[in-house]
Amino acid sequence: MDKLRKMAVFARVVELGSFAAAAADQNVTPAIVGRHVADLEAMLDQRLINRTTRSMEITEAGQRYYHGCKAMLVQLDALEQEVSDQHGSRPAGIIRLAAPEGLGSLLLDAAESFQAQYPEVLFDLIFDNAQTDFVSANVDIAVRLAISLEDSSLIVSKLSNTRLGLFAAPSYLEKNGTPAGVSDLGSHACLAFGGSRFGDSWPLVSQTGVQKLRQPWRLVMNQTHIYRDALVRGMGIGLLPEIMAADLVEAGLLSPVALDARFPDVGVFAVYPNRAFQPRRVSLFLQHLRLKMKP
Repeated sequence: MDKLRKMAVFARVVELGSFAAAAADQNVTPAIVGRHVADLEAMLDQRLINRTTRSMEITEAGQRYYHGCKAMLVQLDALEQEVSDQHGSRPAGIIRLAAPEGLGSLLLDAAESFQAQYPEVLFDLIFDNAQTDFVSANVDIAVRLAISLEDSSLIVSKLSNTRLGLFAAPSYLEKNGTPAGVSDLGSHACLAFGGSRFGDSWPLVSQTGVQKLRQPWRLVMNQTHIYRDALVRGMGIGLLPEIMAADLVEAGLLSPVALDARFPDVGVFAVYPNRAFQPRRVSLFLQHLRLKMKP
């Protein structure tokens, strides 16, 4: 148990970036934190952290040891939760969920309805368009939008499908007309989402597969809420998953733009670590998400 304690303290040093911050987090003195790290280094006969009075740097051995420690600590927490759940206690604890910020409203609804059933479950919601590092962020579930996901050591579960589509404000279409086909887009203000995996192109489905449509972009943005706002302001035509545009279309703020070609379907995936023990609160929320995402 003493070794586990030292491993947990070392992990917090890496995550928080200083001995002082880890000491405050663990409610001990910086001297005790330093002693725990030194004990681990002596046991391993490896330098884990290079430190001076002003800075610290995690060594290569320290990085490897940190990832191993973190995986073990997460497994231990999940095992304790699973055993506790099996003895009749109601699900409790924190679910750390990461997702693109464009899905924020939908996932807030899911969290709210789940907490109505299980009020002792808390949520730590991380809305970020970047890919999640499950170990350092200590994330239980990440929700991702993709045509397909690359192979990984993570478990991938499809929640639903949504189609990509073009959208514009009614005011923009009234002023500039509605494009009838792909060839008409060249005379329109096209807005690109820089946080997209499609980069500087839009994917179009053709008989030979998915082709890249390149445009002279009027604006490029990397935040979904700003991108949606630009479309609502009538600044141009943009590509969005229908699931991210549905509320604006329903409110009359955006209109779908139908072309003589179609865009591919996008999967909504739940991604989570391959753990031997998954807390019951996490497995129950995954079931809840699947029900909420059903078409």
